[in-house]
Amino acid sequence: MQELIKYKRYLILVAVLVLMKFVWVPLWETKQDNWQQQQQAQSNLNKTRALLALKDEMLVRKTTMSVRLEQAESGFAQTASITSYKLTAQSKLESLFKRHNIELSNSSWRDGLKTNDIQTLLLDIRFTGSLKQYLSLLQELQQNGDFANVSLDSNQLSIRGQTSDKLGSVNGQVSLKLAVKLLSSEES
Repeated sequence: MQELIKYKRYLILVAVLVLMKFVWVPLWETKQDNWQQQQQAQSNLNKTRALLALKDEMLVRKTTMSVRLEQAESGFAQTASITSYKLTAQSKLESLFKRHNIELSNSSWRDGLKTNDIQTLLLDIRFTGSLKQYLSLLQELQQNGDFANVSLDSNQLSIRGQTSDKLGSVNGQVSLKLAVKLLSSEES
């Protein structure tokens, strides 16, 4: 026992260190973890409150976007049969090319993306003619209401005979993208 009294100071220090290691440090870590969880919960609560404050604005924007989407889709052609639509659209586009004295050599259809009831179609057309007439055709394509759902997807042109006095002739291939709203049998 005498020997222990001699090391009493050191034993008290060891006891304090053991107490710190096995009691105080775990309590401190638990306190830190709880504090971090409380901070995270408060941050989540603040974000939720901010989102709830934006609820009315988000509802207005959702309504506005729905109206804009309906307006955009109202310009699309509507059909119950893609095949009959392709035939009609191709006939209209070929007559447009003929009206502008542009000779068609080949045309073919490709199906594009289908999202819900909107189908995109691609019409690849090879042609030859005057560049001036082709530019006139593009202008009419953009301005004519009958072709509101048609856009130019790609345009590959080979221009020859261009001088300062004339635009020359063109050989080209264009891909026209057409958006079509598919009608179900109940709507048609």
